[in-house]
Amino acid sequence: MTAILNVLGAGLVLVAVRDVFDTLLHPHGHGVVSQTLIRGVWRGSRVLVRGNHHVLSLAGPVAFIGVIATWGGLVVLGFALIIWPHLPDDFAISEGIDATQQGGFVDALYLSMVNLASLGYGDIVPTADLLRLLAGPLETLIGLGLLTASISWILFLYRVLSDYRSLSHEISVLTEAERASDIGIAGIEPAVAAGVLSDLTSRVIAMRDDFVHSPIAYYFHPRDARHALPVLLPELLEVVERCSGPDRAAALRFQAAMLAQAIEDLLLTIAEDFTREPTQDVHEALAGYRRDHLWAHT
Repeated sequence: MTAILNVLGAGLVLVAVRDVFDTLLHPHGHGVVSQTLIRGVWRGSRVLVRGNHHVLSLAGPVAFIGVIATWGGLVVLGFALIIWPHLPDDFAISEGIDATQQGGFVDALYLSMVNLASLGYGDIVPTADLLRLLAGPLETLIGLGLLTASISWILFLYRVLSDYRSLSHEISVLTEAERASDIGIAGIEPAVAAGVLSDLTSRVIAMRDDFVHSPIAYYFHPRDARHALPVLLPELLEVVERCSGPDRAAALRFQAAMLAQAIEDLLLTIAEDFTREPTQDVHEALAGYRRDHLWAHT
């Protein structure tokens, strides 16, 4: 029984560590546990919110906290299963604690949580050599690593979401300026217009890469349509079309073609990796993106 619990506990710890690595260090950021949990939270939220974008905007943060809590829970549970069969015989119990009452699974969970958080109360201390390494320093190192990884993930995600908001804001400003001036970007100096499209191309490419490397960013839903790419991308595609006419300057047409390709790459990546509706048609991919974020009727 001890061997089974030890193997099971070690397996849970390895699953957590592997998932942290795959989510945060792997180029595609696809941890099995984290992605399953994130998608589950997203799908459940879409069903429950009934079109309320303010409530749906909580799905991303809830999924983020849920993933970190799940990682911590797997590590705590795994080490608790390793510790449990050895309580209380292989541990020194502080005076004032009834050793005969120790040895339950709750005590193992308590000790595992203390070790993960590096609190070091010292009321229950392992005496066996192997347990002194496992039920202490090793779990504490994993706990510190998990804390560091979580903070790094928050900082990286903040940058990604800031870039998302910046891109959506730039598209919104561009389209509003076109309507307000009644000119359109295609009607201004070609070199200036090409420069604007070049900047947008770089931002769209960066956003596609961010979604690949940090998939959870896709599930941070903006409350306002003015900051939502599923709403703004159709307008950007119209801008591209107006700049692609045969009567436009060569530099402007070339830059419009580059932006069109960048948008296509972004949307086809979303269709394959997120909406799970693989297609080679940009408009179908865009429609799926809008449906998935409940902007289909906007």
